[in-house]
Amino acid sequence: MINFNTKTLFLSLIFLLNLILAKSFGISSRYDVYITSNLPNNTQPLTVHCQSGDDDLGYKVLHPNEEFSFSFRRKVLIGSTLYFCHFWWENKDKSFEVFNNHIAEKDCGNVNGDLNECYWRVQADGFYFGAHRYPPPPYWKKESW
Repeated sequence: MINFNTKTLFLSLIFLLNLILAKSFGISSRYDVYITSNLPNNTQPLTVHCQSGDDDLGYKVLHPNEEFSFSFRRKVLIGSTLYFCHFWWENKDKSFEVFNNHIAEKDCGNVNGDLNECYWRVQADGFYFGAHRYPPPPYWKKESW
């Protein structure tokens, strides 16, 4: 029969192994996604509706130079994390994925070991992406209206 100390040691080792695996696979990594309206002044505001399979973030109305952001912890081992947004401005509308595993691994910028940032800037000609806020990143066009 296994004594109490052996069971405790065994359970502690399993817990520690799970923690190490979680850190290695980035399970606990936090992501902040920012969406900024960089549309011309004196035009209609931008309407944004973002959601994932688990979360509906609701509708947001952004005037020029206003920002909307959301944070989450990325799923790596079980399923994947995906957020998509629908954008409306004047007579234009567009839907696309603002966050998925490919964007997380290739495009978002790491701020520190646990925090990553992803920046979307909405302009009159389309949607631009940057990896972090400071120093200001180069933005590249990822989507057109």
